[in-house]
Amino acid sequence: MKVSLNWLKELANIETIDLDNLNNQLTQAGFEVETIESIIVDGQADHLLDISSTANRSDVLSMIGLSREISALTGSSMLQAIKKPSNKYSSRKQNILADHSLVHCNNYFSAVVDIIRITESPNWLKNRLHSSGFINKNLLVDISNYIMLKWGQPINIIDFDKINHKDTTIIQSNFHTGKDTNIKLGNESIELSKNILVTKVNENITSVAGIGANNNFDIDLNTTSLFIESAIFKQSIVRQSSRVLNIRTESSIRQERGLNTDNWKNAYLEALSLIIDLAGGNIRETFFTDKKLRSVLNIDLSIKKVHDILGPISHNGQIRFLYFEEIQNILHSLNFAIIHKNKEIIKVSVPHYRRQDVFRDVDIIEEIARIYGYHKFKSSVPNIQFSKKLSQRRKFIDKSRNILRNLGLTELVHYSLVKSLGDTSLSNPLIQDYSNLRSSLLEGLIASNLYNLKQSNQTVDSFEIGTVFNTPQNKIIETTNLAMILGGNLDIRHTWSQPAHSLNWYEAKGIIENFFQKMNRQIEWTKQEIIDSRVNLMQKNRSATLIYNDTAIGIFSELNQVTHSKLGFTTKLFILEINLNILEDSHNQFNYLNYQIQPYSKYPSIIRDLSLIVPQNMEFSYLLKLLGQFRDRDLESIKLFDQYKNKSIGKQKKSIGLRFTYRSNQKTLTNSEIDHKQHDLQEKIMKHLNLEIRQ
Repeated sequence: MKVSLNWLKELANIETIDLDNLNNQLTQAGFEVETIESIIVDGQADHLLDISSTANRSDVLSMIGLSREISALTGSSMLQAIKKPSNKYSSRKQNILADHSLVHCNNYFSAVVDIIRITESPNWLKNRLHSSGFINKNLLVDISNYIMLKWGQPINIIDFDKINHKDTTIIQSNFHTGKDTNIKLGNESIELSKNILVTKVNENITSVAGIGANNNFDIDLNTTSLFIESAIFKQSIVRQSSRVLNIRTESSIRQERGLNTDNWKNAYLEALSLIIDLAGGNIRETFFTDKKLRSVLNIDLSIKKVHDILGPISHNGQIRFLYFEEIQNILHSLNFAIIHKNKEIIKVSVPHYRRQDVFRDVDIIEEIARIYGYHKFKSSVPNIQFSKKLSQRRKFIDKSRNILRNLGLTELVHYSLVKSLGDTSLSNPLIQDYSNLRSSLLEGLIASNLYNLKQSNQTVDSFEIGTVFNTPQNKIIETTNLAMILGGNLDIRHTWSQPAHSLNWYEAKGIIENFFQKMNRQIEWTKQEIIDSRVNLMQKNRSATLIYNDTAIGIFSELNQVTHSKLGFTTKLFILEINLNILEDSHNQFNYLNYQIQPYSKYPSIIRDLSLIVPQNMEFSYLLKLLGQFRDRDLESIKLFDQYKNKSIGKQKKSIGLRFTYRSNQKTLTNSEIDHKQHDLQEKIMKHLNLEIRQ
């Protein structure tokens, strides 16, 4: 809303106020001054302030309302220049409209004025409009705009000669019925539908209720009779019409936020007075319907509660609470009538124009703080009475997140609603495209990497921890999952002199195993049939099911070639998704102390290598289990260092290179002792496992 500083000074009696000081006071009180423009009006300097207000303060969308606020903020006398319009024109042939005549309109004034003459607007009226950012058009339009600026109440003035004349004037407001009708609104052709509230005079659609008058009935130089209308329509109905028509006007903005009944009557009377004084004419008849004001709203305000909520202030080096007199003066400045008071309670009556945003005692306390100045109250952090410990689940998730970050992965967060069809759909989604709850985190990770490629970036080695929703046996189950996608920016190279290469299966598997080791969890890698929707992302013979405590917790796989090529990825990508709820289970995990502190041997180790020819489909983890039954107490570890395939080995067979490390905790082992142990192990492998030793 653009307002003239000179006009404000007259209404609020703040002739000597500094512009910067006023700007700060308005902004701190919740009325931000967005811009200040210096203008010259009729040879006099003025400033045009563009002020924005919150949606609950419809009372300040007028010069009268804003001047009330400034008077309270500056402590000036209240509206000395305001004189309420004369009531002398309101008694001519009054017609009380029936309740059923006006739908969704409880407050209505109108009049028919004859024998008017349209002249040029006086200079003072032109200057008022110019200083508020309006362009003068003709006398009657200027009066309508002036009244709306001053009182915040829209006034419609139309040419009564262009309306079908009857013996009696019939006024109605109702939803448009019948065939679609075109009218002119804002000099544009508008098609009315059945859910648009309109006003009619003698069956002529004269306006879209609360939005604007039908331009087909605009006044011109030949106009001799006027129809003047001032109304308050139901806010939700005006908002609905505005959205359907996709039109917002100065009138609709004020109607949607709510108009004040006091200003409505004053605006009508002053508009009528100005028209008679400046354009002449006689009032033929008037029409009105007036909703009885609601019962007076009285609120008990506790002085102790004011002090408890607002806290102390610092004044002249003294820390104190607001005095009773200070609270009382602020209430008076806001036009809150004090009905009864004592040292503990003030009974306050709320003015009608503040009924839309002041309901409780805390609302009044907020007004006190706003007018006195939020910055004047001392800020203090409340004492923490208790400290809430993190749950074991939260600690586990935080630990997982920190380990993955330390491994070089980037954490991503995605929306829980997805575009793809899922098992769990919302009945009434906010956005139709996102109407299903996700059943997997992988879709979001892949989409983010695809977006990076489209922006000419690389894929991102990333992870996400979040909730997913599945419906086994028609019951919605919510679980916390961890998903990863690997193969993008991890700098994998054997030496610094060699170029970085794409991540392979074993390197990706090593990253996952490193994570589980740091999480203190023993995981088994097996081949099991995967039957959920994620199978479409997995590469055949390049996938594994992860087992923890004899329970499948998730899958690890290379992204299949079809999806890889379709999405345009250039490097191999590996995906993982596991159920953290199961992984969090503490059963069967390493003993904490044994895992953190292990004894070491001070004696040297001896290494022996052995190559075995095994079936091609035998997994290394299974081979380790078989070898575990022959474990020697001096055998420290068995590691895989080579895998070889060749026709000479045999069909459907492969060579596995194993490295055996021996070390004793009591003595230094000799080569002859190790040769004997290794020979016994080879005999057991050939006899009991029926495996061939490759020479």
